Amino acid sequence: MNLLASIWEISRCRLVEAREHDLPVVATILAENRSIFPLLGPERDLERLALSVLRHDKLPPNGHSAHENSFLIRNKGDDELLGLLSVYRGYPTTEILYIGHIFIRPRWQRRGIGREVITELERRASRAGYQEIRIAVGLRNWPALRFWIALNYDRITQVVGDLECHEHTYADIELAKPVSDEDLQASGAKT
Repeated sequence: MNLLASIWEISRCRLVEAREHDLPVVATILAENRSIFPLLGPERDLERLALSVLRHDKLPPNGHSAHENSFLIRNKGDDELLGLLSVYRGYPTTEILYIGHIFIRPRWQRRGIGREVITELERRASRAGYQEIRIAVGLRNWPALRFWIALNYDRITQVVGDLECHEHTYADIELAKPVSDEDLQASGAKT
């Protein structure tokens, strides 16, 4: 199975690989999720930030843009834009899949879209031979922390960022989850 085909579908969504011509819609998603800006670096101009996401400018150490894909998440019924997913294959080791980010438009949050996308990504990762998926979450992003913990991303691999907590400081916690078929079945995911 192709882990990340340019178009893949799940029950309610279609994920389509994002290209530079998708700049306006990516900027829209980012504008609606301004609280995540610290995750994406110092840039605050929406168009430049969206272009940076589409060009895969923020890569892991020794990373290569060919290992990262970004997908627009669209409603299968009417093609409405629901969100954006970015995935990096092979960081920090070849058997790990790294979720760069998943942004769901606010009006679609808490409707199970994110859970559905991540569950399918886990299935595909397991079938492709990945052993683990990781995600970095802002320590002040309580909704995201609750989301990932509920999906059993509960092993902390590192904490990065500012050393002290103040109003203008920021830190991320990296969470991990194994993705073997047995683990997915034990967690109740449908295969």
